[in-house]
Amino acid sequence: MTVHEQPDDLLDALGRLSTSLPSTARDARTRARCHDALARPRPRRARAIDRLLPAAVVAYGVIIVVEGLRIAGLI
Repeated sequence: MTVHEQPDDLLDALGRLSTSLPSTARDARTRARCHDALARPRPRRARAIDRLLPAAVVAYGVIIVVEGLRIAGLI
Protein backbone atom coordinates (compact mmCIF):
# COMPACT_ATOMS: atom_id res chain seq x y z
CA MET A 1 0.00 0.00 0.00
CA THR A 2 1.33 3.46 -0.82
CA VAL A 3 0.63 6.64 1.06
CA HIS A 4 -0.01 9.78 -0.92
CA GLU A 5 0.24 12.74 1.42
CA GLN A 6 -1.54 15.93 0.50
CA PRO A 7 0.71 19.01 0.32
CA ASP A 8 0.52 21.02 3.50
CA ASP A 9 0.59 24.80 2.95
CA LEU A 10 1.61 25.56 6.52
CA LEU A 11 4.61 23.21 6.42
CA ASP A 12 5.63 24.63 3.05
CA ALA A 13 5.44 28.18 4.44
CA LEU A 14 7.46 27.18 7.50
CA GLY A 15 10.07 25.61 5.26
CA ARG A 16 10.52 28.90 3.40
CA LEU A 17 11.24 30.92 6.56
CA SER A 18 14.76 32.22 7.02
CA THR A 19 16.94 30.75 9.76
CA SER A 20 17.08 32.78 12.97
CA LEU A 21 20.55 33.61 14.25
CA PRO A 22 21.33 34.63 17.84
CA SER A 23 22.18 38.28 18.42
CA THR A 24 25.33 38.79 20.47
CA ALA A 25 24.23 42.33 21.41
CA ARG A 26 20.88 41.10 22.69
CA ASP A 27 22.57 38.26 24.58
CA ALA A 28 24.91 40.78 26.24
CA ARG A 29 21.99 43.04 27.26
CA THR A 30 20.06 40.09 28.68
CA ARG A 31 23.10 38.85 30.58
CA ALA A 32 23.74 42.34 32.00
CA ARG A 33 20.12 42.68 33.15
CA CYS A 34 20.26 39.27 34.85
CA HIS A 35 23.53 40.07 36.60
CA ASP A 36 22.13 43.44 37.77
CA ALA A 37 18.97 41.77 39.09
CA LEU A 38 21.00 39.17 40.98
CA ALA A 39 23.36 41.79 42.43
CA ARG A 40 20.54 43.97 43.83
CA PRO A 41 19.57 43.29 47.43
CA ARG A 42 16.23 41.55 47.77
CA PRO A 43 13.42 43.34 49.56
CA ARG A 44 12.81 42.38 53.18
CA ARG A 45 9.34 41.06 52.31
CA ALA A 46 10.75 38.57 49.80
CA ARG A 47 13.17 37.23 52.40
CA ALA A 48 10.30 36.73 54.87
CA ILE A 49 8.30 34.81 52.27
CA ASP A 50 11.36 32.67 51.55
CA ARG A 51 11.46 31.71 55.23
CA LEU A 52 7.73 31.11 55.64
CA LEU A 53 7.06 29.11 52.49
CA PRO A 54 9.03 25.97 53.49
CA ALA A 55 7.35 26.00 56.91
CA ALA A 56 3.93 26.24 55.28
CA VAL A 57 4.73 23.35 52.94
CA VAL A 58 5.92 21.17 55.83
CA ALA A 59 2.81 22.02 57.88
CA TYR A 60 0.60 21.14 54.91
CA GLY A 61 2.43 17.82 54.50
CA VAL A 62 1.99 16.99 58.18
CA ILE A 63 -1.72 17.77 57.96
CA ILE A 64 -2.10 15.52 54.91
CA VAL A 65 -0.31 12.63 56.64
CA VAL A 66 -2.32 13.02 59.85
CA GLU A 67 -5.61 13.14 57.90
CA GLY A 68 -4.57 10.06 55.91
CA LEU A 69 -3.81 8.17 59.09
CA ARG A 70 -7.09 9.32 60.65
CA ILE A 71 -9.11 8.20 57.61
CA ALA A 72 -7.32 4.85 57.63
CA GLY A 73 -8.30 4.42 61.28
CA LEU A 74 -4.74 4.31 62.56
CA ILE A 75 -5.18 7.33 64.82
